[in-house]
Amino acid sequence: MIDHQPTGQTWKRGAAVWGLWLLVLALAAVVIYGIWLRAFFEIYYVWLSLGDATRLVYELTMIALTIGVVTWIAIGEPYLAAGAREHRLMRRFWYVAAPLLIAGIIGLIIPLI
Repeated sequence: MIDHQPTGQTWKRGAAVWGLWLLVLALAAVVIYGIWLRAFFEIYYVWLSLGDATRLVYELTMIALTIGVVTWIAIGEPYLAAGAREHRLMRRFWYVAAPLLIAGIIGLIIPLI
């Protein structure tokens, strides 16, 4: 038998899932393009100085990082939706957001070294 929830409950759950997913999306954009862009610049242009290959390696790294984070975000939305149905939305949100926060903190530390 199919479990039908009231429309208000379903709407609130959907809004919570999408709101938190958009928060993860914004966090990922800040971590990649605000923090790690600078960190990789520091690594490749200051620390390693690979000569002519520096720009290519830098761009390929950013592309690989972007693909990885887009995959993480794409997997995160159904994971959050399933968590909302199980009344574990915030726990699952932190499982998705914590690696991004840790990566952001590491990216902030790298240019300071």
